[in-house]
Formats: sequence, C-alpha cells, structure tokens
Amino acid sequence: MDIKKNFFERPSPAEIKEDQEPVVLEDKIIAALQELRPHQYAVIPGEKFGAHFNPAKFLKHGETFDLGNRPFGKSPRTLFRDAVSDPQTSFNTYMSGYSFKPLMGPDKVPRRVPFVELLEAARILAYGTVYPEAAVKIEGEYTHAKKVGKEGGSFLISSPSRTKKHGRYRFTISSIPLRFTKPFVYLIPYSFSTQDLGVESKAFRELRYTSQDNIESSRIHYVQAHEIAAAYAIAEAQLKEKNPIPLRFLVFPIASQQAVDLYTKLLNRTLLKVEEGGKARLKHLSQAHIEAMMWRLVRRKGYESAFDDKALLEGRVRNYNWNNHVQT
Repeated sequence: MDIKKNFFERPSPAEIKEDQEPVVLEDKIIAALQELRPHQYAVIPGEKFGAHFNPAKFLKHGETFDLGNRPFGKSPRTLFRDAVSDPQTSFNTYMSGYSFKPLMGPDKVPRRVPFVELLEAARILAYGTVYPEAAVKIEGEYTHAKKVGKEGGSFLISSPSRTKKHGRYRFTISSIPLRFTKPFVYLIPYSFSTQDLGVESKAFRELRYTSQDNIESSRIHYVQAHEIAAAYAIAEAQLKEKNPIPLRFLVFPIASQQAVDLYTKLLNRTLLKVEEGGKARLKHLSQAHIEAMMWRLVRRKGYESAFDDKALLEGRVRNYNWNNHVQT
C-alpha cells in the first residue's frame, strides 16, 4: 500500500472520531459542513448519494459539464463559467467533473476533468512552496517552431510524487497556447494532452466502455492532478516572461480557498455511514463521494465560491491553507 507524504496524508476514521462529537448531516449538507465546529466531525449517510451510486462507475461514466463545441470567441474560463452556471443542469444531479474535446486534428477523444484533480493540482503547487526542492519543474520547452502559433507549445515536466519512496514523474505536455493568433488561440487549449505520465489511477479510469447502444465514445482522457499542476506552472513561468496567453486561455480553472476548506473537511473531518453485513460502519468518503459534494458547492453557492480566477495570477494559490486536521 502506498503511504502518503505528510503533506498529503489523511487521518484514519478512528483518528477523525477521536475525542470529537459526531454531527449527522441530513439536509443542507454543504452549509452544515461549512459551519462544522472545531470539536466536531461530520457523518453523511450513504443513502444521501442514492441507492445506485457506484463510486468507480461514477468517476468513469458520471455526468459532466460539457464546455461545448463552439469555443471560438470565448475563453475556456468563460465557457466553463457558463457551463457550471447553466440552469438547464439539474441541481439534484451529481456531477463527476467537466469535459471538453479537441476541435482540431484527428484526435476527438473527450477529456474528463474532475474537481478533485483541480484541488490536488493546487495542493501539489503548495507542496512545492513548502518544499522548494519538490516543486513542479519545467525541464525543457519547445516553443519556437512556426507551428506553435497553430498547435501550441510543448514542455518537458518534472513533478513530485505524493507518496513516500516514489520518484518524481517526468512527462511531456502539449497544446499550450502561447501566441494570440486567431482562430487558433481559441482552439488550441482543447487539444491538451500529455505523454508518459505513469499514474495508475489515470490508467485505470481511462479503461472503460460505454454501453453498446451509446453513441458516446468509450475512449476518454482522464486529466490528472500532475498534468493540471504542470499547466499551472507553465502559465506562471510564462507570466514571468510577460506572456499572459497561457493563463488567459488556461482550460483548468483554479479552485478557491473556500473550495479547499470544504475539500479538507470532506477528506479529514467527514465520514460516510454505510450498512455492511447488517451493521452500521463509518468509513472514509471515496473520491467519487467528495467529487459529488464539491460540485454541490458550485451549484448551491455559485461560481465564485469554488473558483478564484486571480489566484494564480496573484500567487495566492501556492499559499492556500491545507491544514489536514481541525480548521480553527
């Protein structure tokens, strides 16, 4: 079993319960979590997610906010805000992330981006602030070819592992918009892809099939935290070179401190109540349960509660509070 580094560790259910008062959340779960007191931990009954909620299937096949197929003239940030604010999406639907697909070239494989991976990308950046030797590093860049204006730049990235005794990840990332050349600057971000990122969870979640009569392709690219953290680091590096284009056309919104606060409570101060073998049991929320709750924040409290468009520009994302235990 992989053991998380201290910065990324999670208390066990027994540690969450120790000397703390349980609060069972039946209604208005997001508001109740935000009001949780330092001496309390939250309990969410499993039935709140529905009788047929399957965590593994949810992350592979759950409904997503689609950024749409007409991005020309709108930045990814605007499309994303429009998608998550769309009143046509049911407030009672559990969402498993957002999605987009390339609009240039033969690659039409959808990209799926869970909220949890956005949050973990922000945490990877913060980890690099606490431990500078572990920061995401740009080891090489391919940005001067003439086709960069039409296809975006490529970068060689080194990123820290979140588990002990595991080496750094080295991978390439492509389709980073670097120049304002219409219409390509509006199209390039949706071709975002990486190579050689050997993360097991990514490989597992890309292994899926849709039902036989489903017109949706079985193939997807599951965009993982290290890839997103790399895109953030590239945008920051380009800002230092007076190039705002990668940030302006970034296809990954930046989570807010408020979103981080809710996320750490779900990870470290919340348990799921389930029936197993005729007995009630308290266990960790899975990534799927947390994903569903994070999108509830967006739907209940609005875009600004969950995302901070200036956090990367102003350098605040690297200094978010990731207190793994009690939020006082």
